[in-house]
Amino acid sequence: MLKIGAGLALLGAVTCAHAADLPLKAAAKAPVVAAAWTGCFVGAQLGAAISDDKIRSSGDFTSTGAAAGGQIGCDYQFAPNWVVGVGAQALWLDLTSRTAGRLVDFATGAVVPSQFTVRNDFLAAATARIGYSFAPTWLAYGKGGAAWTHEKSDIVFTLPARPTIDGKGERTVTGWTAGAGVEWAFAPHWTAVLEYDYYDFGDNAFRLTDPRNRGFATGSLKDRINTVSVGVNYRF
Repeated sequence: MLKIGAGLALLGAVTCAHAADLPLKAAAKAPVVAAAWTGCFVGAQLGAAISDDKIRSSGDFTSTGAAAGGQIGCDYQFAPNWVVGVGAQALWLDLTSRTAGRLVDFATGAVVPSQFTVRNDFLAAATARIGYSFAPTWLAYGKGGAAWTHEKSDIVFTLPARPTIDGKGERTVTGWTAGAGVEWAFAPHWTAVLEYDYYDFGDNAFRLTDPRNRGFATGSLKDRINTVSVGVNYRF
């Protein structure tokens, strides 16, 4: 009985030694789940705006400012990595551009210096987009559509033997937009977005008036805006 017990104890020791020599398996990583882009979203964005303007009495002039707002839209995924969608966005701008120029008094032929200011305080767009999901949680896309901006313009000048004229006006103008971006699905229902957009509102005539001093100025403004923004969307 003693010999058998010793033999069993020895066998147990050898078995334990062999078990200790077995390689340990690494824990399996959770698979990356591909994002499903079909659905609708709502989100917010923050970024920078850069103006690229021109009026008849001066050359190009630019300025930079802040842009903040939100977006909403819907997407449909097909074939199987392509995505199409529609969306709308609205941005509040802090964008003011100024330039010095010269005006002609048609009554006398006098040429006088002027100071022109344009402020863009609102920007909106309705667009369609097409994208390609190049990785399980990444989407690259291009977009384009109609755009609107609200402008407040001001021009200051002094005619000979007249008080200083400060003509003002405001309007909403329509143009077009095109842009591109990438979207990353970083959590269930949540995505982060990096986007660039170009807005062109054409060359539009303006008339700025100063009722108190009975003066006015006419001209033409070519208004273009670039924006770069980061945002976050909730998808449902």
